[in-house]
Amino acid sequence: MVNRHAVAYVSGLEIADEAARRVFLLLAERTHAPGDRDRPEDVPEIMGLELQDADVPVLAERAGLGAEEFREQLRGLKQHVRMDVLEHTDGIWEIVYGPSYTRPPKQRPAEPDLSRGGPHSFWAPGWEKHSTWGYESDPSGQTHLYAQLIPNQDGPDAEPRIWITPPRYVVQNVDELADVIARAIAPYEPVAPPAVVVKRWLTVRPMSWG
Repeated sequence: MVNRHAVAYVSGLEIADEAARRVFLLLAERTHAPGDRDRPEDVPEIMGLELQDADVPVLAERAGLGAEEFREQLRGLKQHVRMDVLEHTDGIWEIVYGPSYTRPPKQRPAEPDLSRGGPHSFWAPGWEKHSTWGYESDPSGQTHLYAQLIPNQDGPDAEPRIWITPPRYVVQNVDELADVIARAIAPYEPVAPPAVVVKRWLTVRPMSWG
């Protein structure tokens, strides 16, 4: 049975090289992929097949190519579209492709300007969901930093466990804030984090964030 999902995906790639397009469409027909056969637009993220080298002559004839020319087209498919084509010594061709290969990478959000304003995220494990910090001014116009730290398990509407703000704390820069937070959260942590680590939680977005 022809895999309509895979055929729809490969057809949509609009590969310019005619021979490569014919070869890839033949592979798509033989691809194993789940999905509703009546909705070929619902293409799985990853699809693939294993091709026996013994099947190559028959497929090559359908593509209007010689067997060795068909093999060369298989080897060159990666030049036309991002995919994996693995040629094993036991005569098996392992071919994997799909939208997850060809979709443009998600752009990472721009890093926030941490030199002003807020609220900014505090990316400490166990505190990162609801805790924030930033800059604020007192009535005289003097600027200082603040932080309100809420453990993840307390929920977004909980009162901060730790509130760093005047008059108890008058913090002028991120290094001072990191030092104060390191001491303040130490009782809540199995191992007290050093200020240098806390500063990284204040200023460096983790790769997995957002």
